[in-house]
Amino acid sequence: MLKIQNKIGVHQKTSGIDSYKWCRNKNYYKNYEKEISYLYNSKGFRDKEWPKDLSKVIWCVGDSFTVGIGQPFDETWPQLLQKATGKRCINVAEDGCSNDVIAKRIKKIHKLYKPKSIVVMWSYLHRRQNKHYDKTDFGLKEDLKNFKKNYNVTKSLNSNFIHLLIPNAFIQDVKKQEYFFKKNKIKNIHGFKQIDYGRDYHHFGLKTSKKICAYVAKKIKDFDKRSKYVI
Repeated sequence: MLKIQNKIGVHQKTSGIDSYKWCRNKNYYKNYEKEISYLYNSKGFRDKEWPKDLSKVIWCVGDSFTVGIGQPFDETWPQLLQKATGKRCINVAEDGCSNDVIAKRIKKIHKLYKPKSIVVMWSYLHRRQNKHYDKTDFGLKEDLKNFKKNYNVTKSLNSNFIHLLIPNAFIQDVKKQEYFFKKNKIKNIHGFKQIDYGRDYHHFGLKTSKKICAYVAKKIKDFDKRSKYVI
């Protein structure tokens, strides 16, 4: 779960829908001025090599929105978070990652490293296992049940969790998403309205990444303050 074999050591200029062929807006893609490349480390993640000491890092888990598809590496929200907090942020996100796989990855990280802080950006509720799109239409009731199963994995782990949700995970309106979760007893999960786009015209742009970073950095700061007073 902490290696993506087919990505190890890969260096490429495009990835997934971040290509002229698959992008959502070809004119936007052609006129995008920033340089983007995708360099994957020895574990197959779009991140620099991990430090030897992982005791104080922040783990960032998610799908392509956390990988930073369509963005320069330095503008991905985990990289902005690293600059904002001064703490090494380890990006273990994967394109097309389902919430089933995200939950398994979180359990593996916790077992191996006993992390202090994990930021998880949950994916589309309809995804099962590790598929971009599942052919079976389970329906919202079954999707929610499956999501609660994965979300509840984090409740049994002794780490500080920050729960985020990708845009349009199952309802376009962010406030309706949050209300729906509260109604179904899923608490402390925060959604974001996307305010700009990456080169593929689907994933985050810099303004949205900054907004996410500001929210998470404040939460991390609050965790640190509380830990100083723990006896």
